[in-house]
Amino acid sequence: MIELLVTSFPFVIRVIFLKWRGMPITLYNVHRAVFMWFVLALIVFFAVFYYYPKSYTGLVPFRTVPVVAENGGTVTKVFVNGGDHVRPGDPLFAVENTSEKAAVEFAKRKVEEIESAKLAADLQVETAEAVLDAAMTAMGQAELVLMDHRALQAKGSSAFQVSQLERAQAMLDTREAEVEAAETQLGVAQVQATAVLPAQLASARASLKQAEVELAKTLTLSSVDGVVEQVTLSVGSRAAQAAMSPAMLIVPERKDVERGRIVAGFSQVSRTELYEGMAAEVACESNFDISMRNTVLPARIVRIQEPISSGQLAPSGRLIEPGEKAKRGQIVVHLDLVHPEHRDLLVPGSGCIVQSYTTNLDGDLEGTTVAHAIQAMGIIKAVGLRIKAWFGLTSGIGLIGGGHA
Repeated sequence: MIELLVTSFPFVIRVIFLKWRGMPITLYNVHRAVFMWFVLALIVFFAVFYYYPKSYTGLVPFRTVPVVAENGGTVTKVFVNGGDHVRPGDPLFAVENTSEKAAVEFAKRKVEEIESAKLAADLQVETAEAVLDAAMTAMGQAELVLMDHRALQAKGSSAFQVSQLERAQAMLDTREAEVEAAETQLGVAQVQATAVLPAQLASARASLKQAEVELAKTLTLSSVDGVVEQVTLSVGSRAAQAAMSPAMLIVPERKDVERGRIVAGFSQVSRTELYEGMAAEVACESNFDISMRNTVLPARIVRIQEPISSGQLAPSGRLIEPGEKAKRGQIVVHLDLVHPEHRDLLVPGSGCIVQSYTTNLDGDLEGTTVAHAIQAMGIIKAVGLRIKAWFGLTSGIGLIGGGHA
């Protein structure tokens, strides 16, 4: 409409001239002006629609975190309501945990049992060491007695008796056997105290930790900082573990950059004119204002997604049919608001019109009068965007238009 008004001046001038001359206004008299009007309108339409791509599919993106129970069970308590703000570690809801508590208690008793056995094994080591010391002492005495009898035998003393020598030898053999038995007993006690029981204790403690982990899973905690929405649980209901049936949603707090981010889809024809750093304006339904204050916000393109979603292939067990991809995908563009103070005006999920502006034509047109004329035509799209926003507000139906332009 604005394009038609802007290019109507040849027709208007011709009509004024004919009225001034007192001549009748017929199609024959104005056909050249109408033809010129058509040509100018065609040129302007082509210029503004090609060099100033518009998207009606802009939106303010945000993410949600679905909350599901790590351990399914009957809900015993719900700690939050919709709209509550939570921080990481805050409790959300709890499920029945009787069996998990019993498992923790059993694991604790098992740890205590093995710890007691470890103390007993340490005492057994000390006892075995004492028995070995006594056996070593007795063996030493038996060696001295045997040496005395052999000394008497060597001197040919009348006090020497063969039976006494044999008895001393047998006593020494007995003491040596006792030492070997004591050493074996000490070795067994040491293995029990330093290897077997410590391993059992470590295993019991690991089982206790696992039981405590399972018990902790019965209390679901928040992992992000955000606002709770869509709480579907109540005490007595069954908490599901399926991500497709979340107990509630958490909308995380957005970072400063994310609060000023808009994503829009442009037609593939616009790809040649879109570039990072390109100036743009956005008008989102959620901040329409009758006074047009803070309704149209300046932005810039910060990233252009190169792959087009409609062309992606996924394994399906059969060959792809290109005809199934007949719907053309969009060029996904990410924009950031120019002024940080405007970030608070964007409501997450809001729909937006995105109007881009070509401000630096390169190639053969760079620096030419045609380039300046094309750049000046941006005022037409700027005015049109504001008219659309105003009509969307006053009509109550929101954004007017659709698709890409």
